Amino acid sequence: MLRSHVIRVGASCSLCVIALGFALAPAARAATVLALDLAALVRQSDEIVIARAQSQSAHYRADRLIVTDVQLRVLDSLKGKAHAGDLLVATQLGGVVDGIGLNVPGEASFPSDRSAIVFLRHVGNAGGLQAVGMSQGVLPIDGVGADATVQPGGAGAELVQRTDDGKLSPAPDALLHPQPLRSVLAQIQQLVAQTHAR
Repeated sequence: MLRSHVIRVGASCSLCVIALGFALAPAARAATVLALDLAALVRQSDEIVIARAQSQSAHYRADRLIVTDVQLRVLDSLKGKAHAGDLLVATQLGGVVDGIGLNVPGEASFPSDRSAIVFLRHVGNAGGLQAVGMSQGVLPIDGVGADATVQPGGAGAELVQRTDDGKLSPAPDALLHPQPLRSVLAQIQQLVAQTHAR
């Protein structure tokens, strides 16, 4: 009798330790993502635009995954078929539907209070748009005119690169620090021209 009680208590304690471990484990704060430099962002993009988020709408996909459609008003186009004034819809993982939320660390976030340089690619058979490289594909713009600067992307993502021996090591973002908008635009235009020349 005593032995069976000890076994039950031991099993209960093991379950408590496991549950406590899950409760104390830190929540995921970053996604591990292969780093993309500016050339890779340009190469992998079907559309590169300066845009501003107009609205966001979360819903369930057919597979019951929560996604958010973000309507982007195009202010200028650097690559692709979009024109100033067009409305593009980019879909990102995560969102909140009927009080149920899905947060995806490292997923793109589209600021509604300012414009951004957005690198988009077509995905799926329907050709929907998605940010290239998750949050790396959205570079917020601060300020206006000659003083405007482009902020680094990659928020919420732990950027890595593959070394020659196949291991992953930390990697920098496409922009290491804020840069003047006109400088970033000149780099992108040069890279787009090189892509078209191939």
